[in-house]
Amino acid sequence: MTPQEERTNQKLRFAILHLDELKNQLLPASGNDFERSHHEAFLTQLFGSYDAFLQELNILLDCGLNERGVNLKNMLTALNKKNVSSSVLDELSKLNCDSNSWFREAKEYRNRIMHIASIPLAFHLGGPNDGKVAIINPQTRIEHKVDIEGTFALWLLSMEQLICRLRVNASLL
Repeated sequence: MTPQEERTNQKLRFAILHLDELKNQLLPASGNDFERSHHEAFLTQLFGSYDAFLQELNILLDCGLNERGVNLKNMLTALNKKNVSSSVLDELSKLNCDSNSWFREAKEYRNRIMHIASIPLAFHLGGPNDGKVAIINPQTRIEHKVDIEGTFALWLLSMEQLICRLRVNASLL
């Protein structure tokens, strides 16, 4: 395993750790600093795994970029200058641009918590969802149907599957 692969995997493990701590907190659905800091930490680690994966791809696809210059746009440009295309980078680009994708939605929340404000939340008291917390879309004000832990778990699973599948695809090129 390369150091880049190990870093990607480590970031995924860190995201799992934050999600597990969120699930096992003593005062769930309180909106306290512990809870909100774990929302932010989870999203930061989730997209840290994506950024680490781009470092892997930089090497696998022979983009030739300096570590500090690695991002999707620069990688596409570097390959384009070599008259080379990559189905892996094309897929990541499409996922980034698809406003209905899990990736784009999760990334927008990560950008929000990094630069603007905490994630808007709905707290359920009583009824079948008692003690559950759901994300509210800041633009539409529509509440997610799945609670925040379920949403994060789905995003984590989707990221793990994406990285696993694209690793295989990139190594076959």
